[in-house]
Amino acid sequence: MNGQWLGIKYANAHGRDANLVVNLDRIGETYEGLIFNWPISPPFGGSAIPFRVASHENPFAIETVLLAYTGQVDVPFPFIDRSQYLSHIMKSPQSVARRVYIEGDWNQDRMRLSYTTDLGEAGHAVVHRMARNQESTLEAPVVSWREIKDQLFNMPYRKHIFRGQSNSRWPLRSLFHREGRAELYRYTQQDVTMMYRRLSGALSQQLDIGTNDGRGAFLHLLQHHGYPTPLLDWSFSPFVAAFFAFRRHGRLAGAGNDSRVRIYKFDYEAWTSVVEPIPMLATPRNNLSFLEFQTQNNPRAIPQQALSSVTSMDDVESYIALCEKKLNRSFLEAFDVPVSDAPQALADLRLMGITAGSLFPGIDGACEEIRSLRFP
Repeated sequence: MNGQWLGIKYANAHGRDANLVVNLDRIGETYEGLIFNWPISPPFGGSAIPFRVASHENPFAIETVLLAYTGQVDVPFPFIDRSQYLSHIMKSPQSVARRVYIEGDWNQDRMRLSYTTDLGEAGHAVVHRMARNQESTLEAPVVSWREIKDQLFNMPYRKHIFRGQSNSRWPLRSLFHREGRAELYRYTQQDVTMMYRRLSGALSQQLDIGTNDGRGAFLHLLQHHGYPTPLLDWSFSPFVAAFFAFRRHGRLAGAGNDSRVRIYKFDYEAWTSVVEPIPMLATPRNNLSFLEFQTQNNPRAIPQQALSSVTSMDDVESYIALCEKKLNRSFLEAFDVPVSDAPQALADLRLMGITAGSLFPGIDGACEEIRSLRFP
C-alpha cells in the first residue's frame, strides 16, 4: 500500500467533489500518511486526513480527524483543526465536519474508499497507484552521439534544461519515490532534521532549514551526495547532462552492448511561464517546480550549472504529459544514444573540460577522472 495514489472523490449533495492524493509510507507493521483533499471547483480550500492502518488489515476501517490546510509557508505542518481554522477566517464559530469514518480495500493497482463524516457528509473514491510501470513511457528517437552532439551545440542557453540518465528505460522519478516513500511532511520533519543534526558540524556555513530556501539548499547538498530526496537534478548544459548519462559506461562499452543512455530535454522557459511554481518541499497540491538553490557548502553546483526540480509526484512523466495535454503545449522530449558511443562521447566531453574532476571538485572527482584516463 505504500506509495502514492491519485483519484477523484465523489461526494453526496452535502459535500464537494475533489481530487485526492494519498501518500503512504510503510512504518513497521503499519501504513501511515495523509490523504489530501483538493476541491475540483472553487473555493479551493484544501484539507488533509491522517491515515493509519495495520499492514495486514485489508479491507480496513479507520476513524480519524479532518484538518484544514492553512497555506502557511515555512512551517513543518500547515494543517490545523477545521473548525478552529474556519472560525478564525470567518470571525465567528463555524459548524463543520471534524471527524471522518473511512472504509476501504486495496490491491496492487487500486484502492477503493468510502467515507462518512460526523455531519452526515458521505462519498466514495477509487484511487490508483502511481508509477506502477517501472520503465519510462516516453518515446524517444535513437540517435548516435555524433548526431545529437551537433544538435546540442545549437541549443539557446537557459531556454532548455537537460538531464542525463545512464539507462534509457528508467523513468523520471526521484530517489525518494524510488525508495517507496511518499509522505513528504514526515520526510521534512524527521529525515531532514535528522540529517541536519548529523551533518551540521561538517558544514562550513550553517543553513536555516526552517525556511524553504535553507531547507532546499540543504537537500540539494544531500542530493549530490546520494541521500534520497524528492529532487531531480538538471543542468543548463546539455553536455553536463551527457556526461552523467555516459559516466558509468566508459569501461563497459563496445563488447556487443546494445543498451542505451537517455538525455532529457525540458522546455524550462515555457514551463515556468505557464505553470505556477510551488517552491515548497511538501505541499498537498500536485507539484513540479524548478529551483536554483543557494550554493553554500556545495562546490559541485556551479560547475554542473545545476538546478533542481522539486516534486510531490511519484510519476513525473505522467504528470508532465497531463500538463501538456491540458495546456496544449509540449515541454519534455528525450534522445536515446547507444552505450557503444560512450568512449567517443566521453573523449569529446573531456576536450570540452567536462570531466569528473571538473564537476566533482575534490579528491574523489580527481581520482575518477584520472582513473578513466589511465585505466580505460
